[in-house]
Amino acid sequence: MSIEEILQNTLQIARSTFKGKFHNISYYDHDILPLSKEERDLYTEEGMKARDYWFNKLHEEAFENKITCKKIYNYLNKNRNHLLVGNCMMLSIFALYHLKKKYKNSLQILFYNPISDYTRFTSLLTLRIICIQKPYNHAFVMVCPPNNTEKAHSIGMTSAPNLFPVNAWICDPWSQIACPAINYNENWKIKMAEWNFKGKTVLLEKDDLNKHSHFNFSPLGKFNYTTIQIGRQMTTDIITIYPNGDTTVQGIPSSGRCTLL
Repeated sequence: MSIEEILQNTLQIARSTFKGKFHNISYYDHDILPLSKEERDLYTEEGMKARDYWFNKLHEEAFENKITCKKIYNYLNKNRNHLLVGNCMMLSIFALYHLKKKYKNSLQILFYNPISDYTRFTSLLTLRIICIQKPYNHAFVMVCPPNNTEKAHSIGMTSAPNLFPVNAWICDPWSQIACPAINYNENWKIKMAEWNFKGKTVLLEKDDLNKHSHFNFSPLGKFNYTTIQIGRQMTTDIITIYPNGDTTVQGIPSSGRCTLL
């Protein structure tokens, strides 16, 4: 499989885990949706209230109890046939551990040359969850190839907006984007334009943004359209895959993960 196929498969499986969709995406008019009545009902006022309830229930179970990301992944897997309602962070956690569980060997083959010596490389193959810090709240997974020029990354490290390691790849289940990181900002803006055309809204509720002069729910609004372009990044989870197939996992407690929680 190609790297793009692996990432596309992963984001599709992550999305399919959340039968109740995502609590922060809605529509200006749910009646325009070319979906079944059952699916349209998810976006009625009553449906949105129910989805908020189930999201808060999952949030409390997964994050307020301060369990590890691996346990969150196992919980999501175990309950995938129930009405799970998530957000970009929950999708990213699922995608990160799905990549480790299902595609570790494939990624090892794709990114490590068997005749190369990686002992002096400053950064090995890593899978990372990246949080875009507020007010541009978002999370996604990044696959970073071995690198002998970039210094080793660490948990809590921040970086400038729209700046990624060389030849990195993005897996973003929430926006359904899988692409080279260098194309992420462009693909994100295309996706936001598509969502706006379809009548989607993206709900932002942090830090009294509704009082901000530039605030609105449109995917083309300042706090949605420019998320990747302007939002500063922070690494919250790292899985390192070594040339011999071993892995190590690093992460911060769920209670301190980022504003998305």
